Amino acid sequence: MTNSNPLTENELRAAAYFAVGVTSEGSIGGRDVAYRLSFAGNVGAGGRMEPVANSGYSFGTLQIDLGQHPEVARDLLNGYQRWAAMQPDRAALELAPNQYDATLVSLQRTGREMRATNAIDIDRTSINRFLASDDGRAFVHGLDTEHVNRVTAIDAVVGNRDSALERLQRTDLYREATGHDQAKLAGMFMKLQNQAGQGRWPGLLDRIEMGTLTSPAEVKTAIDGFLPNQRNGNPDYLESGADNTLRGISVLNALRSAGPDNPLATAWTNVLENPLVGPIAARGLNAANSNLGFEYDTVRSLFLTPEQSLRFITALDRGASLAEGNPERQAGGSRQPGFYVSGNDFVHWNRSGEGQAFIGGQWRSLHAQDLTRVRNTDGTTELAINENGQRSTLLRVDPRMPSLRADASTQAGTREATFAEERRVVVKAATFENPFLNDMLAAAIAGDGAGTRRAMDAFARSNEGMAFAQRGAELTANRQAEGQTLQPQASEQSGFERG
Repeated sequence: MTNSNPLTENELRAAAYFAVGVTSEGSIGGRDVAYRLSFAGNVGAGGRMEPVANSGYSFGTLQIDLGQHPEVARDLLNGYQRWAAMQPDRAALELAPNQYDATLVSLQRTGREMRATNAIDIDRTSINRFLASDDGRAFVHGLDTEHVNRVTAIDAVVGNRDSALERLQRTDLYREATGHDQAKLAGMFMKLQNQAGQGRWPGLLDRIEMGTLTSPAEVKTAIDGFLPNQRNGNPDYLESGADNTLRGISVLNALRSAGPDNPLATAWTNVLENPLVGPIAARGLNAANSNLGFEYDTVRSLFLTPEQSLRFITALDRGASLAEGNPERQAGGSRQPGFYVSGNDFVHWNRSGEGQAFIGGQWRSLHAQDLTRVRNTDGTTELAINENGQRSTLLRVDPRMPSLRADASTQAGTREATFAEERRVVVKAATFENPFLNDMLAAAIAGDGAGTRRAMDAFARSNEGMAFAQRGAELTANRQAEGQTLQPQASEQSGFERG
């Protein structure tokens, strides 16, 4: 079998950075956590740390555990000190020698060491300020680049400290797979190597080479079987890691298959010229492409929320209409991501509120705090932007507007058949303005049990879900009170049941 559309080296780097990195490691609930100091566990009363397994502090798009890599903790603090020395409030930021030493010891602790010493969380405020700065982002991206280069390393010598990807690419399964299936296989193996080192993937590749695993689905099932599920029934960390990586791969496959008239196809092509360009360099002066910063930020943001992003990409493929997400803060201060499409124009923002618009062929940055959503009685939705005290319409979405193009998945030569079916499911499922409901519906239509549970859990944890549960509890209490009041009357009516 000849693969007419194999994955390129840059697409493999993009899979490692965006799918393994942004989707499966560098985000939580659609929020980018790459540029802040994180901790895999809970912080209890008095700052007492309760780590998961041996996890310590971490940061980065491909999360670097400082307990496992203590040398990176020192590099982080040295970078912080250089940055602090240049700040107007340097006196409050710079660490004295004793503070430096104490902070370094804290950062270098493993999860086991935290438990053994009843460790207390450090104040991460200043370090997070550094990581969110341009200097901090550049520091993080340098480490991310080294990480991606390691997991995608390939040479011509068999057995020369081969990476999982290098050995996978020699198999018939990979060579004969479609480009989309190559992305799934590569993503799962790079993620497995990242999670478990040499502990799991060599045996899995033995089974592929022997011909006992013959598809990405069978490889995924084998990964799911490595460990038992958690006591509460949730997937183990290897299974959930593969699940989340494949969510990111679905976005990569949608972008690599986007129709030529889809403005995201151009953005993806430009980012793919150097998928490791990074957020700071992408926004720098670029004589060849002054829009690269907008394009990079948009592409990266899509990998934070794969399910919504698939609907977004599909709507732009068709030049259709889509209005999803509220720019106003929800109860508790959180934000929904926004995905608005009208023909070839779009507005998108992520859960941090940072976004971009592409309207009339022109890019611009924006923030959700400056947007207002207006639902009109004729069924249209307007996004208004507030600038310099003036309010104007940014985008108007009319669901009655006919699509500019037929579904790109039906156009000869533009889609692989299996992926086209996945995309049609996404189109059918996008019927609500609430992204959580859209995710649940899409997963249910696709028969994706894990996706349905993930969407339901995300909804339950969201402010909308908690408000819904509270309203339900209040309604139940009211009905129970009403039932108790009417109980003598109801008991006289045989077979009567209150609805």
